[in-house]
Amino acid sequence: MNISATELKQKTHLLSNIKQEDIVVTKRSKPFAVIVDYEKYQALQRELNAKKIQNRLEAINSLGAFHLGGKDYAQIKSEAKI
Repeated sequence: MNISATELKQKTHLLSNIKQEDIVVTKRSKPFAVIVDYEKYQALQRELNAKKIQNRLEAINSLGAFHLGGKDYAQIKSEAKI
């Protein structure tokens, strides 16, 4: 669903459907924000954080840095729980 910021101010009842459909808020016909269900937001944040951790682990592994702070790659990865 696309909606302008002005329309959203006038039609706050649309937020009651947020679990079924994300809302793209536009300003001057250009998207500038998305309103999503909080649970979906949390899931997206967890996914993003897991990807960041995975990227860091891959960087560490590619450098061949097997002893960082007394821990090897496998220990660091297992502690990251991915």
